[in-house]
Amino acid sequence: MKVLYANPIFLNYRIPFYKELNKLFEGNFYILYSRKRYLGRSNYEPLLKLIPEQLGNNAISYDNEITYYPNTNSFRFIQKDKINTKLPFVITYPYALFKIIKRYSPDVLISEGFSQWTPYLCIYAWIHKIPLFIGYERTCYTERNANWIKILQRKIINKFISGYIANGSETKKYLKTLGIPSNKIFIGGMSADSEGLHKAIDKIPPTEKKEMREYFNSTGKGLIYLFSGYFITRKGIDHLLASWVQHIKKYNYDNLILVGDGPLYNNLYQKYSHEESIHFEGRIPYEQIGKYYAISDVFIMPTIEDNWSLVIPEAMSCGLPVTTSIYNGCHTDLIKEGINGVTFDSFNHDTIINALSYFHHTDLKKMGEQSILIEKEFNVKNSALRTYQAIKQYFDNTK
Repeated sequence: MKVLYANPIFLNYRIPFYKELNKLFEGNFYILYSRKRYLGRSNYEPLLKLIPEQLGNNAISYDNEITYYPNTNSFRFIQKDKINTKLPFVITYPYALFKIIKRYSPDVLISEGFSQWTPYLCIYAWIHKIPLFIGYERTCYTERNANWIKILQRKIINKFISGYIANGSETKKYLKTLGIPSNKIFIGGMSADSEGLHKAIDKIPPTEKKEMREYFNSTGKGLIYLFSGYFITRKGIDHLLASWVQHIKKYNYDNLILVGDGPLYNNLYQKYSHEESIHFEGRIPYEQIGKYYAISDVFIMPTIEDNWSLVIPEAMSCGLPVTTSIYNGCHTDLIKEGINGVTFDSFNHDTIINALSYFHHTDLKKMGEQSILIEKEFNVKNSALRTYQAIKQYFDNTK
């Protein structure tokens, strides 16, 4: 069976997942991506070298796209020297897309989400009479403001879809609101590169971890909490910091490490950097994040809207108890209340304060062990296996 997964642009955490799928499909799994969408984006451009290095000939680059730039009011081919950090509007040539798919003659197609290339893949799948699956991650909450046009488009597209590979339970709930039956929805999972993280942590000398922990917690009495993410309103970092200054009045030996940058970074730094318990680390290379997981006691993500914060399973795979908001799409599947963490409402600061203090009255080691066990269900191997089984089940049922 030959499978082609069309995902125009993705980050490096997806590469282990695609490699695992290629193993399961015995070398007959291909990932189609848009090379030009990576150009000019600092977080993405290094992947142009990494993707073919890691996936070899199973990575297919598609280049026939043009983009519309509102500031110049003109269309042109995507070019490296003329791209800002965010592409406003991309147009794909359907014929060229069909041609490259036809070259590989897949038995099944998988498309990422309802938009981008999916409408074209619906046409291709219908013409060639092959099944089309959608990999999907949105939730009822993140789609609460979806207009009727989007909803109608998704219901129309659903008529061409053989099955859905959903991130988790919250995504499945949303798909069911579109009238999609349960037997068409399979749980895949948004997996962290836990194996890569473990390898990075194992390479850290014990003395380095000891020194790093002592640097952030010189008294050795309090807990170290870790936040890692983009400093934007959606991540709820302002709610966390407002709650932290109240928390620290009672637990004055605790420390909070903040990893990341973004539009809110400078303002929040100016407002809170005088607090000795708050450590602004800025943006760090992904290869170094393992050090912070290794020396922390608890991971916290106060997002006010996320499909599936990947940092949660990352932290869990490193053996950390976790706490996140009820607006995080992964909380239903990954946070077991009182077992490996707790949840809170980011807009209710008292609940954040209660969540922070909770970890002073529980067995952190036992919670961390449970995090590892729960995350395993959604690691790369199991997420890829469920995706493989979903496709295999479809073919078994249609024989």
